Amino acid sequence: MRTHGAPFCWRDLQEQMALLGAVGIERRYAPGEAIYRQGDPADGWWIVRRGQVLEYMVDPDGREQIIRLAPAGSVCGMSGLGPGSTHWASARAGRRGADTYFIPRERGQRLAEANPAIVYALLAGMAEEVRLAYHKLHGLAMRPARAGVAHVLLSATECTPDGQSVVTLSRSEIASMAGVAVETAVRILQDFRSRGVIEDRGYQQIGICDPCGLHAIAEGLDAE
Repeated sequence: MRTHGAPFCWRDLQEQMALLGAVGIERRYAPGEAIYRQGDPADGWWIVRRGQVLEYMVDPDGREQIIRLAPAGSVCGMSGLGPGSTHWASARAGRRGADTYFIPRERGQRLAEANPAIVYALLAGMAEEVRLAYHKLHGLAMRPARAGVAHVLLSATECTPDGQSVVTLSRSEIASMAGVAVETAVRILQDFRSRGVIEDRGYQQIGICDPCGLHAIAEGLDAE
């Protein structure tokens, strides 16, 4: 059982999934398909059931910065939990697509009023997400580039049906999440391949060969 990261953040919400599914609207998104855009009215929120969702912001010059990856079991579009708000970021489905439950705000509010455990689960999940966000900000300021790339790979790892650990992010997405230039990310990934920590598994798919070694790099415990 995973004990950190987004799915663990929202572990209490999983116990309420039957109730949420009853009021939610099933929405399936193709790889890369837009889910919502920065500045759009936020009239609800999403539970990711399968795949991943990338949340990102775009600056006035059109440059994109990925700020969060929401894997299966987590919540995205959290701005939709508040009244009269707009989405402060954009979101698109990951490279495997995403299956979700969309929870309209009014339905979610009525359900929460009748089931206080859902309110607690949402508060607990958001509190843990805030903690992770602080940790990420500290890492961007203090963590070496190669440790940052290793951390992104670990946080974005998915398990395939045959038990393989893979990452389905492009090099530019990895660079964006790590806060480094694409050229730097490419150089670091090549170094990881030469060390046998990762390997290519087809188009924009990275296999994790040595998760312990990758964790050591992320924590600065390896000898370069």
